[in-house]
Amino acid sequence: MPTREDRSSTALRGSWLERSWGRMQVWQAGTGPAVLAVHGLGGSGRYWQGLADRIGDGATILAPDLPGFGRSDPPTEDVDRSLLLADLDAVVARFAGDGPIRVVGHSLGGVLAALWTSRHPDRVSGLAMAASPFPDATAMDVRSRADLRPSSGRRAAARVARTVWPAIAVPIGWARGYPTDVVVDFGRQSVRARAWTMWSLWSDPDLEQEIETLSMLDGSTATLLAHARDDRTVSIRANAAWGRVMPHAERRVLDEGGHQFLLRSGFQPLAGWLAREATDG
Repeated sequence: MPTREDRSSTALRGSWLERSWGRMQVWQAGTGPAVLAVHGLGGSGRYWQGLADRIGDGATILAPDLPGFGRSDPPTEDVDRSLLLADLDAVVARFAGDGPIRVVGHSLGGVLAALWTSRHPDRVSGLAMAASPFPDATAMDVRSRADLRPSSGRRAAARVARTVWPAIAVPIGWARGYPTDVVVDFGRQSVRARAWTMWSLWSDPDLEQEIETLSMLDGSTATLLAHARDDRTVSIRANAAWGRVMPHAERRVLDEGGHQFLLRSGFQPLAGWLAREATDG
């Protein structure tokens, strides 16, 4: 792992990117080939600080806060897949240069990473999905669906929760062993953005048909499907489902670590894969 001095050079730094729905925060660290890193539901770009620390200057981490998450503005429009994919297009156009890109994603961020890869196969040299759910039209319960159009009372309760969250984020982080920044950013999420992101990347019945386009990716795009066997948020069955869509992918199943096995392992499974693919490439 990097020393304290090394971490100062790999600390994620935020920049603003203007979008149609508001301002998007994009976090960057390191030098070298671009790695587009997409956080999961309730996450933020700062989720990937551990990966930046692990790989040092071996790559440039580009980690946006998706609309309504982290420090990005709550969107002024519905968050559908077209909007999310266009946001990743904008991040790459602004910050990634012209070379090949490796794309990584955690949980629902992995679904978005896969969809973006299917649209840019000539640009992507590697795709890694960690603990990513497979599309399921029944994934959202009644309350989650209601948040697509939250009531005034629900919005007011969310504002109160965001106000008090910073005071309890630190002890929660200590108790669970999560970085404080990650826990703080979890409390920033917009209720409506959360619901629309869940719908767009997990529950929309049309999503499964789009996912099938990934079967056209051949072995020239290195692909990792990583999951922990004890994940209680997303069943290990999802890993097998993704494997059926992308039979060329490398599947790695860890015995433990849960849904946050990347945080708990210091991102070692992902960092090791990135290092190996950089060498092989």
